[in-house]
Amino acid sequence: MQVSTGNSRLVKFFVAAAIFFAWGIIQGALQAQKPIHDFISLGPANIIVGTHAHIGLLGWVALALWGTIYHLLPQLGKPIAWPKLVDWIFWIFVIFLALNSIIMITVGIRAGNAFNSGVKGPQLDALMQPYMMTIGILSIILAIVGLLFVIQILVSAARKAPVKS
Repeated sequence: MQVSTGNSRLVKFFVAAAIFFAWGIIQGALQAQKPIHDFISLGPANIIVGTHAHIGLLGWVALALWGTIYHLLPQLGKPIAWPKLVDWIFWIFVIFLALNSIIMITVGIRAGNAFNSGVKGPQLDALMQPYMMTIGILSIILAIVGLLFVIQILVSAARKAPVKS
C-alpha cells in the first residue's frame, strides 16, 4: 500500500494544520491585548506564550510539512515505509499536541492567578507540579512521535524505487 496523491489520508494533515494555524493566530491576537499581555508577562502565566509557539511550529508548520513530505516522497519514487504508521503518527500527534496545549494554558491561568494573589515559592510549585508532570509526559510522547516520523521518512528515502515491469 502506497501513500499517493489521491489519498484522503493526507488531507487531514492540512486540515489539522489549518485548525492549529487558526488557533495560533487567535491566541496571538488575544495575547497582544494589554490586559492579557500584562497577565502573561509576569510569573508563571508566561507558559501560555510557549503554547502559542508550540501551536504555531508543531501544529501549523510541522503538520503541513509532514503532509507535504508524505505526498511528495511517493511522487519522487520513494514509497512510504510502514504506511499504516502515517495514521498513528497523525492522530497521536494531533490529540496529544492539543491536549498538551490546553493543559499549558490551564496551568498558566491557574498559576498566574495564584501568583497575582500572592502565592509564591513551594505553594506555587505544588499548584503547578501535577500539570507540569503531565506536560512533561505528553511532550516526551510528542517527541517520540516526531522521531518516528523522521525514522519513517529516512527509511522511505533510503529505499530503492520499486521496479516497474
